[in-house]
Amino acid sequence: MEIQRKEDYRRLVLMAGLASVSTAVIFILVKLGVWMLSASTVIFASLTDSMFDMLASLVNFLALRYSLTPPDREHPYGHYKSQALASLAQAAFIGGSAVLLVSHGIERCINPRPVLHMDLAIYVSIFSIIATILLVLFQSYVCRLTRSEAIAADRLHYVSDILMNMGVLLALCLSSLGYDFADGLFGSLIGILILKGAYSIGMKAVQTLLDRALNPGEVTAIMDSIIRVKGIKSIHGLKTHRAGPQVFIQGHLVMDAKMPLNEAHELVNLVERNISELYTEADITLHMEPDEPATYEEEDYPGCDFAAAGDE
Repeated sequence: MEIQRKEDYRRLVLMAGLASVSTAVIFILVKLGVWMLSASTVIFASLTDSMFDMLASLVNFLALRYSLTPPDREHPYGHYKSQALASLAQAAFIGGSAVLLVSHGIERCINPRPVLHMDLAIYVSIFSIIATILLVLFQSYVCRLTRSEAIAADRLHYVSDILMNMGVLLALCLSSLGYDFADGLFGSLIGILILKGAYSIGMKAVQTLLDRALNPGEVTAIMDSIIRVKGIKSIHGLKTHRAGPQVFIQGHLVMDAKMPLNEAHELVNLVERNISELYTEADITLHMEPDEPATYEEEDYPGCDFAAAGDE
């Protein structure tokens, strides 16, 4: 199931963005107090990550609000790609925190120190794991309905946070048994894990900004909805991409060269209605072409070619 109405999309993504910012603020306040008491490297790593989470989530939230503003004269296709820009910003924030954590963890491996107030640090780690799981479950629900690029990026780094906090908990338990080096070791490993997540977020955002086509299954479904219309000889030059909840589809429809213009126009309307059954608010641009040799000799831009059954 996927949200089609933009009003529902707006409500859900803003709720998810606000939940992310609020969770990060709570984590910062709690972890700051515990780190000041315990001087634990992994708690410091977790605190640093939460600080970057808050900054990234705030940027994400502002970008979400901007992306939902209606199209205008300067941006006729809307502002949804600002979500991908927010994802790139998140990747930069998260990558920076990862480098800091790795370097700090290496220093603590070389010069290990005992962790103070161990019980308090462990309780905070357990609290962080439970709260983050609840946030990720809500974000997963929103992603499933909206397919928001920004919320998906936010969710990914909070999934990494769950693993990170589990690592923090394990490091604290090992430190309590006298393995002081575990504090710095796990801090470094957590940093590497976060860096990997930042790379994944950044690459996905870049693909969106480069107008990556819909996946093959979606493109096939669009083709099937087009060739169901009797009178469409073939389609070529099919190009698709997605920005936020908006899907953009364009292509060339080949039909009988002797068909009256009003009939050809009605066929295009039927095609658009079929596509709208898949994507309610899709932006569809279709060009009519005659079924004659010159049409097939023209050099077309890269896209998908498909002939209707029985019309080849």
